[in-house]
Amino acid sequence: MIKKIDIAGLQLDNYTVREMIMRVDRRISEKILTTIEEVNMDTLALAESDEEVKQSLEACDYTVIADEGILRAVSADTLQRRHEIEDHDFFYELFKRLERNDKKIFVIAESQKAVDEAEEFLLGLFDRARISGKGVLDDSPGCSENLVNEINIVSPDVIASFLPSPSQEKFLLHNREKLLMNLWYGIGNNKFMGKKHGFIGKIRKMLDVKRLTHLINTYEHRQNSSI
Repeated sequence: MIKKIDIAGLQLDNYTVREMIMRVDRRISEKILTTIEEVNMDTLALAESDEEVKQSLEACDYTVIADEGILRAVSADTLQRRHEIEDHDFFYELFKRLERNDKKIFVIAESQKAVDEAEEFLLGLFDRARISGKGVLDDSPGCSENLVNEINIVSPDVIASFLPSPSQEKFLLHNREKLLMNLWYGIGNNKFMGKKHGFIGKIRKMLDVKRLTHLINTYEHRQNSSI
């Protein structure tokens, strides 16, 4: 299985869940700062048009493919990876370990309502998860700096970000070195609290794959034209 895939010049990890968990576990045990970002179709489209989003993703230690259509677009999908992505296995396996090891988790989102929903979502799945703090990143002046201070007062093991793109990627890009944490996990606001089902969901996936294929073809054409 291909472990790295190239999407319009952006390198994405394609490890199995087991391989990724082993890598992250090792870094956590060695207290190495680790950043992980979930990447879906919308994230890739933003990375193509927003240089800061692309820089943030490139600087991440690991990326988690959150849409199996990404693999289909580059003909790299397998049955195992398709199921892992559709069922969000990495998310569940990681949080089971965080819960079991009593890691301090700080939850961030774009509004008080969103952060409360994210906390409720996590505790509904992992009732012994140690949510040690939560904070909001909105457009108000000084909010980013205030959030960094709130996080550092708690000094969590893990920051679980439910921020939408591009806010999530830009916050990490500009504040990575300031944050007192061991692990950043950018989940995004595609919280898969309710999965897409039925005919409409299938149509949406087909359109997303076509859109990504067009993005890849446009990028390759541009690269070839510059040679």
